[in-house]
Order: sequence, then structure tokens, then C-alpha cells
Amino acid sequence: MATYKEIKGTAVQSLTGETSTIEGQIWYSTPTGNLKLTAATTADAWSTGGAYPVTIQQGAGFGTQTAAVGAGGTPPGNVALKTFEYNGAAWTAGNNMSRTPTGSPYLSANISGSGTLTAGWAAGGGYPTAVNNVENYNGTSWTASAVLPATRASGNSSGPQTAGLYFGGATGSPPRSALATTYLYDGEGWTAGNALNTSRTNAAGSGPTGSQTAALCFTGNTPSQTNKTEEYNGTNWSEVTVFPRTASYLGYAGSQTDAIGFTGYTSGSSAVTTTTAYDGTNWSSKPAMSTGRLMYHTNAGTGSSALAFGGEAAPGVISQTEEFSAAGSPTVKTITSS
Repeated sequence: MATYKEIKGTAVQSLTGETSTIEGQIWYSTPTGNLKLTAATTADAWSTGGAYPVTIQQGAGFGTQTAAVGAGGTPPGNVALKTFEYNGAAWTAGNNMSRTPTGSPYLSANISGSGTLTAGWAAGGGYPTAVNNVENYNGTSWTASAVLPATRASGNSSGPQTAGLYFGGATGSPPRSALATTYLYDGEGWTAGNALNTSRTNAAGSGPTGSQTAALCFTGNTPSQTNKTEEYNGTNWSEVTVFPRTASYLGYAGSQTDAIGFTGYTSGSSAVTTTTAYDGTNWSSKPAMSTGRLMYHTNAGTGSSALAFGGEAAPGVISQTEEFSAAGSPTVKTITSS
């Protein structure tokens, strides 16, 4: 029988991920020991990814679908300050976050992160008392950075490590009131920006592919749930088309003009599986996830290639990972298993 090299004139490449592959290419995945095929999706769809190494909620996520970081969260006995990296197929352990003990025992609960695998950041958090910790990630280790101007938990972040935003959230200990403050980050320090029009905690947003001059914030607790959507232009927040339902604890990914919000909690129901996309003007329905959950910030990716992991789902915290791919976007299929 002819070999692949004799038929195609070249051998199958051994790769750690699909970053450099093209549609129709067969390649060998060194992390998984499988042959893979790079193709394009024919319809919007969610699929199952590699399970997160621990059950997690209230942690941070950032990066892309094939180069993501998950860090911190609860329960503390399982997760504490642990970091894991995702290559599009499986999670591997990285170095722990650098947070030091304070009066808030759950230091990495209710944190929010943004940026890329090699240039990420995470800010705020803490339970029951909010903290102002900020850390930068370089793909290997975490380093403490300039603290937030005020303690914050359950806020949202957007943008890269050198041009990020932190907005909303709350301070102090429960019960806490939602805030509208916005802070701008340059990777080393913080300045105050103009406030959101609606104070909120546990909101969704544009995530790592948002920017300091084009960010998105939608849903959240005010303390009641809201459907209000706001866009940031680098100076001011403006209210735009409302999200189709009042909700909080959504997962999210994308930019101001190409974003999705998924799962989360709607008053009067358990966590839903709904996925909704935003094109900068209107919201539209997308295929549902397989598992409804309260997402906090354990998500990454873009509006067409998103990642969701962990979260709180009945009957408890889970480790499941799901990947969203929009029609026409690259996807990878396993064609052999070892």
C-alpha cells in the first residue's frame, strides 16, 4: 500500500497545534498523539473540548480558543491560585498566580482577566472581602503589578495587557452594591476613566479581543438583572441595543462589533444554554451550548471562535470545556486516536 508521503509528496508534519495549518491539511498532534484534519465549519456549532483539570468557578480566562489561560477561582481546596493553559485540545498546568495571603481567604474568587497567553493580566477579586491585586502573565509566570485604584470584585476586564480596561464590580464585603467605575490599564499603572451609565456586577463584555477604545459591556446585576448594553469609545460609555433578555453570569468573547454572550442565569430559571451574537448593531440567536452554567469569567476567544470552561451548573461546579466555531471558521477534527 502506498504511504501518505508517496501519494502527497510530503510527510505528515508533527505540530503542537493548528496555528500554522491550512484547510485540508492532515497533521500529527504531538500533545494528543492523534492525526488531525484542519477544515472549515459548515454551520455555527458548539463542540466538546478537553476537560479542565479541576472543577472551577469564579476564576479568570483569557487568550484564544487554541491558546488560552485559566487561572484561580474556587473552590480553594481544588483550585486556589492554579494556572492552566489550553492548546485547542488539552489543558496543561502552568505556574501558580503570585497573590499573597490577605484578610480575604478566597483571593482568586471573582477575578477577571484579559489579554493573550503570553501577555495576559488579571485584576481584582477576593471573597468575602474584595482586593485590589493585579498580576501580569508572560506565558510562564505571574508577576505582581500596580494595584487597582480601589478594591474590586466581580467586575469585568477587556483589552490587551498594555491597553486594558477594568469596569463595574463592587467593593467591600457582601452584601455589596454594584459600581460603575472604569479604570484604564497600561500594563504598569492605572488611570480613572468615565463611568458606565449603569452600575453592575457579574456582567459580560468584549473580553481579550476588545480594546481600550472599543469595548463592550452587557447584562449583569444592578442588583436586579439587566439587559442593558453599553459601548466604550475610549472616553465615554453609550447605551446601545439591549440584550434580548435580562441576565447575569454570562460567558462572553469577541470584539465590540463581533461578540457573543452565552449561557448564564435568567431570573426565574436555572442556567440557560442560550448563545447570542452581536454585530455592533443587533443581537441574533446562535446554537445553544450543551450545558447551562453560571460562567463568571472562565471564557476566552473571539466572536467566531470562543472557549468556555468550568462554571457552576446543577448539581455543582464542573470541569467541562466547550468550543464555539462560527460557519466558515477553522476547526480541527481527530481522524485517528491512539
